[in-house]
Amino acid sequence: MIIAGILQIYDGATMDGGLGENVGYVIAGIGALIAAVMYFLYGNKVRTGAISTKISILGNYVRLVGATTVVVNIFNAVGGIISSISFWDSIIMIILGLIVIWIGSKIDDGKTTTFDKILWIVLLLVFVVLFIVNFVNIFTNGADVISIISSICYAVIYLFMAAFLLDGDVKKKMGM
Repeated sequence: MIIAGILQIYDGATMDGGLGENVGYVIAGIGALIAAVMYFLYGNKVRTGAISTKISILGNYVRLVGATTVVVNIFNAVGGIISSISFWDSIIMIILGLIVIWIGSKIDDGKTTTFDKILWIVLLLVFVVLFIVNFVNIFTNGADVISIISSICYAVIYLFMAAFLLDGDVKKKMGM
């Protein structure tokens, strides 16, 4: 993801019309790079054991997805004001990102409610579908090496998140 963020900045800077006309794409690329660093830092916390329980990994991951959605789309919105990136789509994604952050906070809040049960089912469906989509993308991305690597990484992540949901302790904490 870090490499993809750097490439997005490079692509924006070298597009037809030069940096002057495409600075919005560079700004959007900076947002993608920041999001990639956020994912890296989160992964490092999991790797070192700073975040270690499955329910915490799951809840923090969902919050991270929301936070990176907000960050990326703030930069996209600013870039959209300058270039031809859709400003209003970015605003909608910022709102959705905030909702995902709130949902992530409900996963490991220590309370077991009906909402947790519904959330467990929805998350399982989302993670399985995203795993399948990324698994298929591994074979349909052609020669785009960055996309293939990203699809492999996402497929592994979504497989692990689905496995965490099926863990007995997580199921118990989410009321299943």
